Amino acid sequence: MAIHVISSCSIAKGSITVNGTPVFFHEDGDFSAFSKAAFKKLDIPYSKFYKMDKLCQLAFLGSEYLLKEAKLVFRDDEVAQVFFNGQSSLDSDSKHQKLIQEGAKVSPAVFVYTLPNIMMGEIAIRNKWYGENLLILKPDFDFEEWAMEANLLISGGKATYCLGGWIDVFQENYQLQLYLVEAAGIKMTI
Repeated sequence: MAIHVISSCSIAKGSITVNGTPVFFHEDGDFSAFSKAAFKKLDIPYSKFYKMDKLCQLAFLGSEYLLKEAKLVFRDDEVAQVFFNGQSSLDSDSKHQKLIQEGAKVSPAVFVYTLPNIMMGEIAIRNKWYGENLLILKPDFDFEEWAMEANLLISGGKATYCLGGWIDVFQENYQLQLYLVEAAGIKMTI
């Protein structure tokens, strides 16, 4: 069995593209300004967004823009998530370590974001999904390798759809390449 890409979303350098079409651009190079403006454009009530770290905000934005365009309704158990990530939660880890070194009181709300798979939890909570999820740390993204992992979950009956791809954030450098895929015939299309 192979997979078919239903929808895709790319985010980098202030730009969001869905299915190859630019849908949002923000000139300010600051991630915080970009993410807040991109979230505001979605016009959804979800105040929890502002409490998330950069990795979660990037994953959340990508999934919201992609799913808005895909216009599909999913059962709670039919979507798996598979993400590849290069630097884990290093951005949040370094902030957490700095607070410790400064002797500041560190709350669990800060500590929880030192776990990179929290981004998948944020997407699952938002969409009320209970499917499988997998996070693989890799130095770079290989779509074919990612597609193989997604295909294993779908062909193994663990999911009907798979959402994921590449996400990486450190300081002001951020990149997301997100895909929503389903089973296809014999030939994989991208």
